[in-house]
Amino acid sequence: MTLSAGRLGVLTAVAALGATAPATTALTAQPSADSREIRQLVTFRFLPGQTQAAMDIYRGQVLPLYREIEAMRTVRFLAEAESPEPLDLMVVTHYADMAAMDRANRALSERPPDGGPSVGLLYRQIGDLSLGHTDQFVEVLSTVGPAPPPDKVLDVLEFIRVTPGTGPGFERQVLGVVHPWEQDTPIRDIVLRSETARFLVADSWDYLRTYTIRDLASWQAYTTARSRNPAMYSVNRFVEARKTMLLREHIDMRVR
Repeated sequence: MTLSAGRLGVLTAVAALGATAPATTALTAQPSADSREIRQLVTFRFLPGQTQAAMDIYRGQVLPLYREIEAMRTVRFLAEAESPEPLDLMVVTHYADMAAMDRANRALSERPPDGGPSVGLLYRQIGDLSLGHTDQFVEVLSTVGPAPPPDKVLDVLEFIRVTPGTGPGFERQVLGVVHPWEQDTPIRDIVLRSETARFLVADSWDYLRTYTIRDLASWQAYTTARSRNPAMYSVNRFVEARKTMLLREHIDMRVR
């Protein structure tokens, strides 16, 4: 696929097994609909032997442009740790809202002041090194926490498809039951951060849950605790399918 500036813009210990969250709980504080953080997830598969060349373009020429664009709140570069689908790179860009994404795209479309290559040309060069990419957008429904620690952690992305028409019920249960449970000890000791987002543009997925964990054992402990908590049954009844990816950040490339 050909990359374009318009398209890429930028882009637990197991909990007490008998513990249950209340069946009905007040929703955790949520950002208003007009101020929800937007994230763009661009996932690449590169041609054999070309991953390093693509990363060199990002490091040497694209990152300096990103650092000048304040509307790009954070940019993170993630590589596969464990995933059912192979990937070479995921670029996750955070924006305050859609208006901020528009501002970033306009700024990126301008030629660099030093007369260097445009971001559109750089994206085409990266595209020539790739087998293709997927471009997805989410809006964050839960309160946005601080950026995860810069090293020694894994990012877990859990893609969720719900039964048609059950989205509002799923959101109420996740925000009102799951998030409060995750914020209490001992879960907080093994899941450092969790967030829930709704897909705006995606290939068949409805929601994205993200977690920051220390290691693979932490993820096993969390999923074991979750499976044994009866309060989670009310969430699972909405879920039609899940896909989980464990990723590790290129910490030297993070923008803000």
